[in-house]
Amino acid sequence: MNRFANGKERPYRSDLRAAQADATRARILDAALRVMATGLAGLSVPAVAREAGVSVPTVYRHFRTKRELLSAVYPHAARRAGLDTIADPRSVDEVRPLIRALVERLDALDDASRAAMASPGAAEVRHATMPARYERIRQVADAIEPKLQQADRDRITRLLVVLTQSASIRMWREHLELSADEIADDVDWILRAAIDAATPARKR
Repeated sequence: MNRFANGKERPYRSDLRAAQADATRARILDAALRVMATGLAGLSVPAVAREAGVSVPTVYRHFRTKRELLSAVYPHAARRAGLDTIADPRSVDEVRPLIRALVERLDALDDASRAAMASPGAAEVRHATMPARYERIRQVADAIEPKLQQADRDRITRLLVVLTQSASIRMWREHLELSADEIADDVDWILRAAIDAATPARKR
């Protein structure tokens, strides 16, 4: 056992072991996306383990509960798509470029990730990740319009949650056949109209 000069034990840390653990975690999350892409209504830990080629206990070593696994799926997919590199807007003017970047990143998703996000099982994942997502967007809403009353900022938060959902973007993109610029224009217009309606000086 390695020790410091004063005789205290030094905690053992293996970079190789940490890298292997990270690789296994990513493998499990990739498998979860593939299982979701099959169209199954629910995401089971045994199905994910089989798809990843690992044991069920291995999955639980990396994710203590099924909910913890579900909560990690979308952040993993977001990192793969580069969505985590998009900075949160700090003003209304920064929302439009955010939306355009979001559309472009979602357009670049691989087929498995796109199918997973549109699958019935995605609802379970969205439910698990919503508290963290809501809190992040609440901070965005507070930064965009800090002078609004709390109730109105809460409404803006809920509006942004809906407008930035991948399902909403897909509706604009695939069903309405709008460009990234047109979608960004729509979101910008909707957000500004909502803020206008909530601004005390404009209320009747």
